[in-house]
Amino acid sequence: MAAVLVLAAGGLLAPSASASAPRDATTAPSSATAPQPELPVLRLDDPSIDWRELLVDGDDVERRADGAAYNTFGGFGSVSCNNTSNLLLDYKEEQPEAYWQIMRMLFDPETGAGLKHIKVELGADSNSSSGAEPATKRSADEPANVLRGAGFHFIADALTINPEIETEALRWGEPSWTGNDPVKRYQWYKETIDAAYDTFGVELDWMSPSQNEVRGATYQASELAWTVRFAQWLERDAAAPDARYDYSRIKIVALDSYREGDAVAARVLADPVALEQIDALAYHYDIVGGPNVTRLNKEFGKEILYSEGVAPMIDPQYRVAADPSRGGVGGTVSAADIADRFINAYRWSGAGNDPAHMTTFLFQPAVSAMYEGTQYSPKHLVRASDPWSGYWEGDVGLVAVRHFHQFVGDGWEYVEGATGGDGTKGDGGTNVDTSTRTVLTARTPAAADGADGSDADGSAGEAQWSQVHANNTRTDRYFEVKVADLGPADRPLYAWETRGPDAGQEYDENYFQNTGVYEPVRTETVGGVEHDVYRVKVPAYSIVTLTTLAHGVEGTTEPYTPGDFAPDAEDTILPLPYRDDFEYAGYPVERVGGKKMTYLERRGGTPRYTADQDGAFEVVDAGDRRTGHVLQQQINAGNRGFTWNVWGNGRQDVLQTAAPSTVLGDHRWADYTAAVDFRLDAVDRDASLENFAGIGVRQTYARGGDQATYAVRVHEDGRWQLRKLDQVVASGTVAGFDGGRWHKLAVEARENVVTATLDGVRLTRYTDTTANPVLAGRIALTSGFYNTQYDNLAVTPVHGQAWASQKIDDADPRLTYPDGFTFTQAGYAHLNRTQHVLRTGQSVVVPFRGTGLNLFGATGAATLEVRVDGGAPRTVEVGAVGTRETSYWLRGLGNRQHTVEVRVVSGTFTLDGVDVLTPGRS
Repeated sequence: MAAVLVLAAGGLLAPSASASAPRDATTAPSSATAPQPELPVLRLDDPSIDWRELLVDGDDVERRADGAAYNTFGGFGSVSCNNTSNLLLDYKEEQPEAYWQIMRMLFDPETGAGLKHIKVELGADSNSSSGAEPATKRSADEPANVLRGAGFHFIADALTINPEIETEALRWGEPSWTGNDPVKRYQWYKETIDAAYDTFGVELDWMSPSQNEVRGATYQASELAWTVRFAQWLERDAAAPDARYDYSRIKIVALDSYREGDAVAARVLADPVALEQIDALAYHYDIVGGPNVTRLNKEFGKEILYSEGVAPMIDPQYRVAADPSRGGVGGTVSAADIADRFINAYRWSGAGNDPAHMTTFLFQPAVSAMYEGTQYSPKHLVRASDPWSGYWEGDVGLVAVRHFHQFVGDGWEYVEGATGGDGTKGDGGTNVDTSTRTVLTARTPAAADGADGSDADGSAGEAQWSQVHANNTRTDRYFEVKVADLGPADRPLYAWETRGPDAGQEYDENYFQNTGVYEPVRTETVGGVEHDVYRVKVPAYSIVTLTTLAHGVEGTTEPYTPGDFAPDAEDTILPLPYRDDFEYAGYPVERVGGKKMTYLERRGGTPRYTADQDGAFEVVDAGDRRTGHVLQQQINAGNRGFTWNVWGNGRQDVLQTAAPSTVLGDHRWADYTAAVDFRLDAVDRDASLENFAGIGVRQTYARGGDQATYAVRVHEDGRWQLRKLDQVVASGTVAGFDGGRWHKLAVEARENVVTATLDGVRLTRYTDTTANPVLAGRIALTSGFYNTQYDNLAVTPVHGQAWASQKIDDADPRLTYPDGFTFTQAGYAHLNRTQHVLRTGQSVVVPFRGTGLNLFGATGAATLEVRVDGGAPRTVEVGAVGTRETSYWLRGLGNRQHTVEVRVVSGTFTLDGVDVLTPGRS
């Protein structure tokens, strides 16, 4: 018989008999606070339930000889790197209210996720996965500039919300001027540390000196040696007359490796100087410890950090439609999975006697302030890809974090026997549907028991405790939680639950709900000690927190209301025409760090709405009044950065080779013309490096090369190329071309016809008759490794054509699959990481309002039957197409409501999404 939640008092969810009046908001919470009248007592009376025992002994804390706990709760933080936060600069300028909403959702400890740690990248102007983070120093004699990029802005603004956030920096690539020389590298680090203080008043709490995810014995040995030297030099400079603050207080991390935690720990243990200098061991995407990790933690008191991990990868509204049995909360890389990873990173059963004991988990990233389709996106707590409208999306990951941060305070101690999980090991965590228990239990510090005074967390005079369960399986869990040595007996436990929707509910209806209270059902003697016994349920695919704190550690915890993560702004398309002369004269002067700065000064020259994938596109003064400001690609043969090469041969002195590129705009743009003035660099920097300027259209996801699907390049000798997906489809030469003069380059995209012009003269017109056109997307600018200049960017509609579209994901609830489907959780290159696979006889129904549509997604060849508005079916042969490429398109409909049904006659058809063409407003 299925287990049921039996209602108290003859079938009604009844409040406890000891319920008191509602708590006065001005009164500090107390452990004695009784259940609120509106909270039901939760009783589980089904006799068929197979109860599992969970012992919670308040004395079961691993302690050093001085009585202090080896490990205390660290919580969650954020990594801002790889250009993942760059669009926040635009949110702050264009939509400041939305910007501060996002920041509060991430960092406010009372109303938001309350993230506790921020790590930023020391950039090198080369792509380190999701784009290029700008270098703070591009030469030895350039003053460090921390206004470039979003990282240090992100830190400074987060600290205004919570000054207790801990801050850190780490490198991926490296500016080539250092030559990998430790002395020069230290100059780069140290001057950046000082610039962060001088510009923003930021005193960094941590430094991770090594290269991110350094791999292999040779490079780990050299990076550990460098890390030790860095720490020693910081201590030396702390006593210098020009020291901004006591640098010796900066804690040192080793080595931010990709897994390999026990191997790095062994190296530290073998080096007495390293043991003295290093404060924490950090590694990524792993929940396994090892004997060396245990020694570092227990013998030497080093913290262990899960210093890079993923955030949820598919937004719940898409998970619910595509994988309804898991409710949008469960599944691979879901909210329940992330909670499971954090708990297992502390103690996973498969690690045996040597668990990782990781106490801090950093999301990479917490906010996806990058364009949709950027490499490794989406994975976030907040998606922020539309700064022109201020639209953003909060994810259930925010709720997952609140299940911990709202009820477990800083310095709380882990109750060992009631913390940990099982299940088979997966990529960075455990596999879905394999575990039987995943739970974290923490208590207020024992040293505070019996203390006088009153704290907001209700800990004055008695122990408080909280327990977080993550159930990423299809099976409801039932525990008898048996509690001893944790404050007064017979206290209620307040239950907070996040799970998927019931039938007819909104997808977020059951997020972070205070579902009621559990009261002890009996006492039981275990090992000679009397325990209070609570009977609790943890539903399938859910996160549940049980706590003695009625109102959380801050005394202000409130349930989630559906729509709390919905922005005020509509998700409107960036209107066309769009123009940028890079002057920004209409923006006000503002103070940064007490200094008045223009728009360009406070952004370090970052142009509006751009996202650099390689190189650095910044606005500079052209040197003459007539031209004013121009956009210039700053990376050339003399200052190319060293790449992040840990996944190659590991060498750290490999110069970047991918052509500099930046993307801009709205991936819903359909038919338009992109034009820009350009002037090539006249300095002959390196004959082996091509000197060209380019502009492309219909960029949809990170691909390397041109980024855009259709792009035209013009070289210094007058050669030009029109390229599709980096393959030349037309070419020629302009006689007498002078690259040192200004020219206008344009690409028009009109359905499947692409026309390139130079200075108003047509270079070529290309009709894409292949099976895989791309019919919507952003623009991209490309350059050689030269100081190419651009000006007067314009994106304009094509007369008589639809320039706007609406993107509908294959997992959008508006789409129906009446004959079934197979859902695929795909990689970052696919819209929202979702795909639906249809086989013979299966169909999809697309209702929409517009003038046409595109079906896109990587599919094999198939025969389809397409029916429009109930009319006669037409047979369509679809060829094999790649990621985000169009498999079928339809035009010429009236701008009204339509229904298109697509049925598979033969073959297999994969759908990633639909572009609905709309007239747009310009």
